[in-house]
Amino acid sequence: MKKKPIGHLFLAFALLLQLAVLPLQTAAAEPEKSPTWIPSINYLALGDSLAAGVTPNNELGKGYADFLAEELAGQELLQTSNKGFSYPGYKTDDILRDLETNVSKPVIGMGHQDQTATIQPSITEANLITLSIGANDVLSKVKFDEKGTPLYKPEEIQASMMSVGMNIQKILGEIYQLNPNAQVYVMGYYNPFPTLRADVQPVIGQLVNGLNGAVQSGLKGTPAHFVSTADLIAKDFATYLPNPQNIHLSEAGYKAVKNAFNESLMKNYPWFKKDVLTVEKKDATTVVLEWEPVIDTAMITTYQVFNGDQKVAEVMGPVLTYEITDLQPNKEYNFTIKAVSQTGKMSIHNINKVYTLDSEPAEPPVVFTDISKHWAKEVIELAAMKGIVGGYADHTFRPDQSLTRAQATSIVVRMLDLKPKSTKMAFDDLAYYADSTKADIQAAYEYGLMSGVNGHFMPNKPITRAQLALLLSRTYTVATGKPFTPTAPAPFSDIQKFAKDTQWAIAGLYQLNIATGDQGKFMPNARTTRAHAAKMIVNSMQVIGQ
Repeated sequence: MKKKPIGHLFLAFALLLQLAVLPLQTAAAEPEKSPTWIPSINYLALGDSLAAGVTPNNELGKGYADFLAEELAGQELLQTSNKGFSYPGYKTDDILRDLETNVSKPVIGMGHQDQTATIQPSITEANLITLSIGANDVLSKVKFDEKGTPLYKPEEIQASMMSVGMNIQKILGEIYQLNPNAQVYVMGYYNPFPTLRADVQPVIGQLVNGLNGAVQSGLKGTPAHFVSTADLIAKDFATYLPNPQNIHLSEAGYKAVKNAFNESLMKNYPWFKKDVLTVEKKDATTVVLEWEPVIDTAMITTYQVFNGDQKVAEVMGPVLTYEITDLQPNKEYNFTIKAVSQTGKMSIHNINKVYTLDSEPAEPPVVFTDISKHWAKEVIELAAMKGIVGGYADHTFRPDQSLTRAQATSIVVRMLDLKPKSTKMAFDDLAYYADSTKADIQAAYEYGLMSGVNGHFMPNKPITRAQLALLLSRTYTVATGKPFTPTAPAPFSDIQKFAKDTQWAIAGLYQLNIATGDQGKFMPNARTTRAHAAKMIVNSMQVIGQ
C-alpha cells in the first residue's frame, strides 16, 4: 500500500489536534476502603493530546492520565481524577490562558459530583498534578517534504524551545502559587517519527532532545519532577507507535508512560507523614515502636506488629506503641505495622522502618536537635544523662510531646528498681502491651504509686500534671520510707477542687521546689509534656537522693 506523504500527514495531524471529543463520565459509588495512613489523592492532569488520550486511530480514548488514575484507584488511593483540562492541540500558551481566565470545562475522570470544574480551584484541591505540554509549540514549526525530510528554520525552533521553557516556568509558578504543596510530575517527550529514514533520525533526535531540554529548563528552581519517556518508547516503538501515519501511542504505549509516572511517584511522592513510625532503642536488646494512627481511627480494630515476616503482636486500636525484646546487636531488622478494620480489611499500604540495634554502649546524651532554644534544654540533657528519658532515632527529643500514663509509670518504677509481687494483672486494658510494661504498671499498683478506674489503667492517655504530682509524691514515700508532709498549702489558685491528697501532693512538690507552677497556677488538668516530666522527675530524684 502506498504511504501518504509525510507533509500531508503532519498537516492532517495538526488539524486533528484542534478537535476534542469530551465524553462525560459519571462517578461510581465509592466502595469500602481499607484502613490507611495515606491521605486520599485528588489527581489533575493538564496538557495536550497525550494527557487527553488521542489514540493511533485519531480517536479520543484512554491516555496515560486515565491509566494512572486507574492504578491509584486500584490501590485505594484515589479520591478524584480529572483530565478535562487536557486538550488535543494545546500549547503552553493555551494552558497559561486557561489559568489566567480561570476557565471551566467538563470533567473527564472519576469521583466527581459536578459535571464541570474550574481550573484554579481544581489546582488548589489537587494533591497530584501531571503535565505534558510543549510538543505542539515546537513540532508546529517542522514540516516534511515528499521524501520525509524535516524542514524547519533553526532560529524558529530555538525561539519556540526558549518559549516552552519560559512558559512551563510560568505554568509551574501559577500552580505553586495556588497550591504550594502540590506534587507535580512533568512528562518528557519521545521520538514521534521512529519509522522515518535512518539518515534523518539524528535530526529528529536533536529536536526531541532539545524539546526535552526546554521542558526540563522550565522545572529549574521548582520541586516538580521530570518523567523521561524517550528511551522507554524507543525500546519497542513498533508496539507503542503502531501507526506510522500517526504520532500517538497505543494503549500499551500509554500504559508504559503510566508506569514511568508511577515509578517516579514511588520514589518521590510523600506517601506517609514524616516519622509516622519511629523506633527507639530502650536497652541492649529492646526497642520501642511508636506509630501514628490511621487516618480514620473509627474503623480500626487492631494494629498488627511484624518483625520481618513474623507477626509478633496484635494490639488494640487505641494502643500506638509496642516493645520488641530479645533483639541482637548489629543485626538489621525490618519492623512493619499493619492496620485491621472492624470488618477485617487489612491495610494495603503498611508503614515500616528498617533499624539496626547498635551494640555500642549508650553514648553520653547527644545534643538533641530540637531543644537548643527550649526553656528546658539543661534539665532535658541532665535527664538524658541520668537515663531517665531518651531521644529518638533522628536525634530529636520532642519536648512538647505528651507523656502517657504508661510511660510515666515505667520511668518511675525503673528509677526505683521495683518488681511486681504478683503475675496477676490488676487492670484489664493492658492485654496488648509488652510484658515489661505490664510488669512496671503492676509493680506501680502494688507499691501504691498508681491506680486506675474500674479496673482500667488507661495506659495510652496523657498523664496530667496533677496525676504526675501524685505519682512523684508517692515515689518520695516509697523511696524514703516515709511521706513528706508539707507545712503549708500550695499557693495555686486552680487546685481547690481537687481531692486533699492531690492538693497536698502538689503542695509537697512546691515546697521541695520540684514544681513551681506558672503565674500562680499549677494547671493540674494540663497534659504533662516530656519537657515538664523531665524537669519534675529530675528534681524528685535530687530530693530523694537517687
